[in-house]
Amino acid sequence: LAQLKGLAGGFGTLVLITREQFVAEVNRAGDGVGVVVFLHKPKHYPSAYMEVLLERLAAKHRAVKFCRIGHHDCIPDYPDANLPTLLMYRDDDLLRQCVGLAAFGGGAHGGDDVGG
Repeated sequence: LAQLKGLAGGFGTLVLITREQFVAEVNRAGDGVGVVVFLHKPKHYPSAYMEVLLERLAAKHRAVKFCRIGHHDCIPDYPDANLPTLLMYRDDDLLRQCVGLAAFGGGAHGGDDVGG
């Protein structure tokens, strides 16, 4: 997250976006604005758990924009096995991808695993 911090300010929440909003909300978020995009699936335990963690991180790291989008809304046919997925952007550049539970230490993940 330290790499994504850009502007002082005021996001502070995990915002639901649609495929149609993706470019405006993520790729054109603003100069120097870091954006974490969370690909999730409703009623999917790892996604639900990650959502709670990201809501906490969004409140703590207000200079970073946190968005969530349904995995099939973002990428049609995106495999459930790749959830949860985080995509980290700044200035229209994809900086990092964290795909699946293995990226967060398997089934035993917590706030320290995503709070970096």
